[in-house]
Amino acid sequence: MSIKNKEEELIKEFEKTRAGMKRNFTQIADTFTFEIKKNFKTFIIMLIFFMIIFTLFSIVLYLQEIQEVPLPDDPIDYLTTYLSMIGFLIILSTSGFAGSIIAEDFQKQTGNLLFPKISKIRLFIGRIMSRYLLNAVCIIVYYTLVSTITFIKYEEFPPIILTSLGWALFYTLSMFAFVTFLSSLMKSTSATIITSIIFYLMVFSLILQMMAFFAGGQEPFFLITYYENIITAIFNMPDPRYRELTFGGPRMGGGPEITFTQWITPDELTAFIGMLLYAVILLTLAYLRYRTRQSKSEV
Repeated sequence: MSIKNKEEELIKEFEKTRAGMKRNFTQIADTFTFEIKKNFKTFIIMLIFFMIIFTLFSIVLYLQEIQEVPLPDDPIDYLTTYLSMIGFLIILSTSGFAGSIIAEDFQKQTGNLLFPKISKIRLFIGRIMSRYLLNAVCIIVYYTLVSTITFIKYEEFPPIILTSLGWALFYTLSMFAFVTFLSSLMKSTSATIITSIIFYLMVFSLILQMMAFFAGGQEPFFLITYYENIITAIFNMPDPRYRELTFGGPRMGGGPEITFTQWITPDELTAFIGMLLYAVILLTLAYLRYRTRQSKSEV
């Protein structure tokens, strides 16, 4: 084979590879656009829900004001009131956006594939990107409202709220991955949403309480909800990051004195690594399960 023929083959191979990459990006972009339109109604509902929660907090704080309850001296203390339910808001929003991300394909038995048919990995990536973006916008809007009302009340903007927002978005990604993984296991969207909320409100909370009593002071690195605490703790990082609770002893009517350790928040490095690992591992497992389930449905 001549050098000229080799060069022509290399050029053809390069052009083929480039065309394939362009097609991959185009299909991901098409999926992204399609999912944005498809989930826009859910986005509006979630956005309204976030605004309602903000309004309720504002009403409560306003009623305290007219009853001559003084505002906190520090604006940080004021805005953290609005963020006291941020973890619950995140699990609700991630359940709304990610609950159907895989389960709906098998619930409706349609596959929900774009035309022309694309690979599952590109479909998966497009869905994750679009739905997480919508979820993130809801979180950003809520933080914007909180920042605005804080500025109106105190005439200053605490810059650290941006750090808190960053942690909230990162935690949202890890919880989004968790709900996506559950969606890959469940038969319906409703089952995914209910299971996600039950795990958040009951299972993880119960495990965290049990660890305080029986884990000998071990920090609960493996609990995804533990990382939620840094969202508000970052405003005033405690040192130490745990509190010790003592029961029994002479002050409690006798008996042996028992000390339990309750962890308040992870440090920044631990939170970053923990959330990243959860997001990567759970999304990978969700895709592998999605591919397996899809393959079985096609048999």
